[in-house]
Amino acid sequence: MNSDEVQLIKKTWEIPVATPTDSGAAILTQFFNLYPSNLEKFSFRDVPMEELPGNARFRAHAGRIIRVFDESIQVLGQDGDLEKLDEIWTKIAVSHIPRTISKESYNQLKGVILDVLTAACSLDESQAATWAKLVDHVYGIIFKAIDDDGNAK
Repeated sequence: MNSDEVQLIKKTWEIPVATPTDSGAAILTQFFNLYPSNLEKFSFRDVPMEELPGNARFRAHAGRIIRVFDESIQVLGQDGDLEKLDEIWTKIAVSHIPRTISKESYNQLKGVILDVLTAACSLDESQAATWAKLVDHVYGIIFKAIDDDGNAK
């Protein structure tokens, strides 16, 4: 990413990171509303959908999603940022491999992440494309880790 793209990401990121748990909850809620079968992969699968926003396990996971993105965005523009992103997201991918999450589910989540960010940050088409570039890069790291493990679906 060039320096203008990095600055755009960092500036627009200020909106969702200001309320990290709520931002993560917005992503997960939309994800489960659109793709309810994915709830089965989570520790809070036994919680009724309408009770998820107040559930501690759900809120903890929602906060973790935003924290890992925040960690990633903090390293953008630094020396070795691509290597740091690779390290961050390979670790996430490896920790999720035992859950046997399909690439289809990951891609469903990717679409939701971009939709929620676009709405929350009022992104125009160019800004949304910059975010998509970052998320595509992250997903390339995740899918490589899954493929290297032999657990691709």
